[in-house]
Amino acid sequence: MNSKLLKLKTIGSTEKLILMLIMDYPSIGIFNLRAGDVAKELGSNRKIILEAINNLLVVGYIKSKVVSECYSRTTELTPEFMLLMNNKK
Repeated sequence: MNSKLLKLKTIGSTEKLILMLIMDYPSIGIFNLRAGDVAKELGSNRKIILEAINNLLVVGYIKSKVVSECYSRTTELTPEFMLLMNNKK
């Protein structure tokens, strides 16, 4: 767990949980889960997860796109967020 992530004041706890989930995902591939799957993993509901993902997009911590054929979302961390976590910014 990254303590720098927990200290961020720009996002809430649900957003931090989503980022932790993304960061724990193998770095070889792109994070590819539906909002419902993320909600189940985090013990939340789909609506709250969608709002949290939108907040992360607004602050620029993730890039995300919906793949309509399989109703999933591909998400990746932005370079700006990675710099923030590596404390190089």
